[in-house]
Amino acid sequence: MSNKLKNIMKKEDREIKLREYLIDLGGSLTSTYTANGKHLEDEVVARIINAERSNREEKLWIIAFISAIASVISALAAWIAVANLLK
Repeated sequence: MSNKLKNIMKKEDREIKLREYLIDLGGSLTSTYTANGKHLEDEVVARIINAERSNREEKLWIIAFISAIASVISALAAWIAVANLLK
């Protein structure tokens, strides 16, 4: 759970803040209403946690890409070193 979500959960008027935060993360509020028109807080919080996780995981491809480039550069350097030894 992120610090922002923890801070929202401490407040008394958290229903509105939770909805706004979920929308900011790109989540959906569909099927989160009760019969009296209020949001199911547990469902909204679960969606926020999933959206935060998704956003974190989305950025991991950058790290993987940089790692792949570093591996290629390392392999090229090793190949050049071996080629220079064989001369």
